[in-house]
Amino acid sequence: MPRTLREKLEQVERDIELYMEFDRAEKDRFNREVYLWTAEDRIEWQETQSDIAQRLQELFEDRDALRNQLDP
Repeated sequence: MPRTLREKLEQVERDIELYMEFDRAEKDRFNREVYLWTAEDRIEWQETQSDIAQRLQELFEDRDALRNQLDP
């Protein structure tokens, strides 16, 4: 568990990178496989994309808040 603001910021930045990597992988998978998917698969993929975007937005906000605390 991160203790300092710097450690928290580093963890948030790692989380951002992981989510962005997962997002790229999902988009690559979509481009490769979409023609095989059912409508339900596509809906599920869209929901996943929405969840990723929402989580990234939260992480970006957390990162900005931590940066502001570190550099007043």
